[in-house]
Amino acid sequence: MLRTIAFGIALICAVFHPAAAQDVEHFNAAVSWSGIFSKSSGSYNAGVTLKPSTSGAVLGTFRFRFNHMHAVELNIGHTSNSQKYFVAPDMFRVNTDITEYSGAYVFSPFATKKLEPFLLAGGGALRFSPGSTYIDGFSALFGASRQTSLAVLYGGGADYRLWKAVSLRLQYRGLVYKAPNFHVQTLITGAKGHMAEPSVGIAIKF
Repeated sequence: MLRTIAFGIALICAVFHPAAAQDVEHFNAAVSWSGIFSKSSGSYNAGVTLKPSTSGAVLGTFRFRFNHMHAVELNIGHTSNSQKYFVAPDMFRVNTDITEYSGAYVFSPFATKKLEPFLLAGGGALRFSPGSTYIDGFSALFGASRQTSLAVLYGGGADYRLWKAVSLRLQYRGLVYKAPNFHVQTLITGAKGHMAEPSVGIAIKF
């Protein structure tokens, strides 16, 4: 997956390089803090319902700009939450570390001296790593193991210049992915999950 993202970025670089402006700050790095709000999902027959808990996350982003309008970025993020599966009459809970690896194309339609809005779209992977597991609130082992899901990334936001090369970044990101089941047959929903990530961060341009 990471090789595919890197190849895509290299291809875009080759396409846009001739149009790159000399006065553009070509690189920026950002650290953002976000809330993670995941939608509930269920199997087609309503036999399994997944309700992830809300959580906080940290996201690191490195962005390369070709010119004033076009850029690409690489992201790595991390959060921890609980994936709660309701399989009547029981509730299975998996405490989970989630790591995001993603890349995106970034489009900036315009910019002023202080403000630069942007839209982004891309893809990547979410790695779900299980920790403690429970059934009906009691510690129990049921064979949960690490699982990786491909994800589609979309979003938008704006950078507001605070001082010279330092900007405040406000953005919303959404990730659509296949809901995990940790390779446990009982927990399969076959549904798509969605994580909404409103965030605030600091970006440094150079």
